[in-house]
Amino acid sequence: MKITSLLLIVLCAQAYSQIPGRGDRNKSLKRSDSQRFIGAWHAISITDTAPDGTEVPDLYLGLSRPVGLLIYEATGYMCSGIMNPDRSKWADDSSGTQAEMVAAMKGYDTYCGTYEINEARKTVTHHVQVALVPNDVGGDRVRKYEFHGNELKLSGTDGLKPGFKLWTFRFQKTTPKR
Repeated sequence: MKITSLLLIVLCAQAYSQIPGRGDRNKSLKRSDSQRFIGAWHAISITDTAPDGTEVPDLYLGLSRPVGLLIYEATGYMCSGIMNPDRSKWADDSSGTQAEMVAAMKGYDTYCGTYEINEARKTVTHHVQVALVPNDVGGDRVRKYEFHGNELKLSGTDGLKPGFKLWTFRFQKTTPKR
């Protein structure tokens, strides 16, 4: 009787673990980095780091509190758009003056393309196909990455101002609010 009861418990536990969303509580920890990238990420911060380790708000876009999205599709496409939420609005909603357009561009960066992840090196490479800055099109942007819970940290050195060793973007995984 004890063996039959024990066998029944084992079979029930095994069946329960096959129900989607049940069983292995550490399932999300077993996902590959490539799987963890997929989805939408909201910008949290952008900082530049000095050689002594001091972090300051990003100097390129001049953002202390960025607004933006970084999206990775399972199909291998990605898109990034980051802006200063305090950019001045244009006087005419349908078109800006040349000065207004230049000012708007200074507080904005965007590019899209495909991506590759190298889990061994902990890098993601963005192959730029569309960009605000024409010189970026056709180039690659290699970023080091780290995951911390539902946060993604990307860092690199391209476009860095003199006197700094790296920049860091921090993003939080998000879902649409409807």
